[in-house]
Amino acid sequence: MKTIRAKIAVFFALCLVFVGVLSGLYYQNTMSLGKKLVIIQNFDDLLKNILELRRYEKNFTYYHDPASLDESVFYFFKIEDAFNRFRQEITQVVGTKECDAFQRDMNDYKDILGQSMSLAKTGTPKMNLEGIREKGKALVDFAQKLIKTKRRRIERALGQSLIMPFASFAAFIILIAVVFQLVNLGILRPLSLVERATEEVAKDTFTPIVYQEKKGDEISRLIAAFNKMAEELESRQEALLQSRKMASIGTFTSGIAHELNNPINNMSLIVESLMEDDERMDHAERMRLYRDLMNQADRSSEIVRNLLEFSRARHSHLEEVSLERVVDKTAQLVKNELRLNRITFSKEILGRIPRLKIDKSGIQQVLLNLYLNSIQAMDGGGELKVLVGLDHVKNEIRMDVMDTGRGIAPGDLESIFDPFFSTKKEGEGTGLGLSVSYNIIKKHGGRISVESRPGKGACFSIFLPLDENK
Repeated sequence: MKTIRAKIAVFFALCLVFVGVLSGLYYQNTMSLGKKLVIIQNFDDLLKNILELRRYEKNFTYYHDPASLDESVFYFFKIEDAFNRFRQEITQVVGTKECDAFQRDMNDYKDILGQSMSLAKTGTPKMNLEGIREKGKALVDFAQKLIKTKRRRIERALGQSLIMPFASFAAFIILIAVVFQLVNLGILRPLSLVERATEEVAKDTFTPIVYQEKKGDEISRLIAAFNKMAEELESRQEALLQSRKMASIGTFTSGIAHELNNPINNMSLIVESLMEDDERMDHAERMRLYRDLMNQADRSSEIVRNLLEFSRARHSHLEEVSLERVVDKTAQLVKNELRLNRITFSKEILGRIPRLKIDKSGIQQVLLNLYLNSIQAMDGGGELKVLVGLDHVKNEIRMDVMDTGRGIAPGDLESIFDPFFSTKKEGEGTGLGLSVSYNIIKKHGGRISVESRPGKGACFSIFLPLDENK
């Protein structure tokens, strides 16, 4: 029974077998009751014949009527014939011993009846009245006992028939409970896991289903396929994140090139001065130029290192970092963009912010997306401010990225985090930046929201829980 189809087939087969057995038992019980009713009817007829025999016996005894004696003989033979025909049933009711005793009483009654007929034909009035009464009474007592015993058995059988529906109902309930438990363990519970996992997928959380059953049924194959899909989506999500990173890098590549050109030009000028005036320089001036040269080299190295650190493709890696440092390092990546667009950058740290165990590259990606969006929204200059604070009530850290740009239309706020939704002109954006940012924050167990009014700038708020970092 590896497949659900086979399990359902077995379930219906069990139900059919149960109903079939139940129907068979009812049929057998009904037929048995019918036979018992026929037998007790025959026993009643036997008793009636015995009573008729006694009635004619009394007529003959008291009135010496020969015709009554003939009737007694007639009923006696009917009783004897009925006894021979139903001897087996009678034996089953009262047993062989009592059945044989009844036969002896009939034989004795027959002998006395024969003697009475002989005496009646000779005209001799003397008869064994005491013997005939005693044996006649024995016949009546036996027939009454036979009927009473059979009636008790029928009543007991009827009682069992009344119990049978309740017993059958209880057995059916137990069967249903067992089947439901099997269905719950094998189908409903795994499906609930799939349902919850699917809901998480809708929230862009691709968590594989932990399911220990190693069976070949449809549910196990479905869970295996879902886990494979989740792994594939997780891989695609990482690829999308890296793609977005590279797209962001492309946005400020020119700024980075300009940043590198400045220290390289300075180094070139210093080296040129050293080459031309080295012999006329004193030791102090030469050491100053050497220090300037090293500073310019360090500046170039820092720019390249920041770029490489951000663009490196890797999976999520949690590490304890300072959010203030992440904010500063991300701002360094867009420093030239800020200067070229005449935008001032500032940050404000409210209170003591604890170090968080986060994916540094992921949070830096989020901040970079928000910085670039703000820069593009302030093409005429403005202010970009980052506010970091601690909410002790909700036990979370809040980062606000605020700008003085053109803002977001009210109708676009609900869709701002949807994939491929963009308020920019065609060709200026992919519509993936905020969607990717939303997913990164969700993976950290946090949330991101936005407040904006057209012409009044925008404020993106990031909430990161402290509980996730304990």
